[in-house]
Amino acid sequence: MTKKFDVIIPTYNNLSELKECLNGFSNQTFKDFRIIVCVDGSTDGTNEYLDNSKFNFELLRLNHESNAHKGRDETRNLSLNNISAEYILLFDSDMVPNNDLIRKHLELLEEKECISTGEIIYKNKSENIWAFYLQTRGKGKYNDREEIPSYYLNTQNAALRSKYFIESGGHDSDLSNSYGGDDTVLGYRINKKFNIPAVFNKSAEGYSVLHKTLNEALEQMREFGNVNLKIIQMKYPSFKHLFRFDIIESNLIQHKIIRLLLHEWIAKVLLKLIKVLPRKVKIKAIHYLVFFSIYKGYTSKIESE
Repeated sequence: MTKKFDVIIPTYNNLSELKECLNGFSNQTFKDFRIIVCVDGSTDGTNEYLDNSKFNFELLRLNHESNAHKGRDETRNLSLNNISAEYILLFDSDMVPNNDLIRKHLELLEEKECISTGEIIYKNKSENIWAFYLQTRGKGKYNDREEIPSYYLNTQNAALRSKYFIESGGHDSDLSNSYGGDDTVLGYRINKKFNIPAVFNKSAEGYSVLHKTLNEALEQMREFGNVNLKIIQMKYPSFKHLFRFDIIESNLIQHKIIRLLLHEWIAKVLLKLIKVLPRKVKIKAIHYLVFFSIYKGYTSKIESE
């Protein structure tokens, strides 16, 4: 019997977190769903666990041929030919849903044609600077049930009609398995094709513990600038405002001045001071570090061509 929701969860070698995630779905107050676990070449016993465990919901396991490892986007796209529900929930395996998560997404989707973009709460945001920063960016700047830019889509916790994901072709397979830009491009493409808004659904909560450090995150931003940002620029030339192509490549005097202020020594000073800065200053400092890292990655790619 076809379910109301297909919950699509990509996973790679994080069995202990996946167990917590699935346990959270076993406690949902809304029961009309199926879980589709897309395994990205895991070698930690994930396949055996899924095959040998019993759940109080229907579960489908999907793998790449020969259990290959291809990255989160291609792995989530494994679901495209297997989705049968009216709605899908895109959810990450290192997240734990609150008991009403699916119900809260459904309430919004039945009320309004949109992408329901759920809340992500990092339980260690008071200790992890990057987790603290993530809570303030993107949809974190908006109120509950407020429309947000479609490019703030975060597939860690988002629900929508299945047809939008399927007919858009899922994630852009041209993006590298490198870090960054995939969720943003998906939201942009869905909005451009179907003209539906994204809405912040604060009551649809997922919880996670973020292990990534600020330095690790900045290195990923540099990698994003070096690889996927270039691909996005080539494929979506009109999509410039979010990644600040205007500043990166503009010949306007004010943008040239901003680029002159992007210095390695400033970044090093900010990294040393970041823990003691006041909250508002800290957020602005991390903004600078993120843009600096993206810019350095992007320009180093141009220089190497």
